[in-house]
Amino acid sequence: MDKGKSFKDRNIATIEYKTLGTISVEQLAQALWEDIKALQEFYGVKFVTGAKLEIPATNEYGDPLPVRHPDGHIVRRYATHHYRPACLDYQL
Repeated sequence: MDKGKSFKDRNIATIEYKTLGTISVEQLAQALWEDIKALQEFYGVKFVTGAKLEIPATNEYGDPLPVRHPDGHIVRRYATHHYRPACLDYQL
C-alpha cells in the first residue's frame, strides 16, 4: 500500500496533455472526447464521481491568462451547469 495516498487517490486516472503544447480549446475538446472514449472502451471505466478538469488558460504563445467572467472578475473555480437529476441515483 502506498503510504501517504488514500484509497481514493490510488483510483484516479490522470490524462496529461503537456506534450501537445499550446493547443486551441477545440483541439482540447477533441482530445478529451477521444480519451474519455478510450477510458470507457479500452479500460472499462463505467462511472466517475467528483471528476475535476483543470484548464491552464493561455494565449496562442503559451503565456498565462486569467479566466475572466463577463463582468470582469477573475474566475478560479467554475461549477458546471450540467444538471443530473438525483432520481437517477435510485432504481425505481
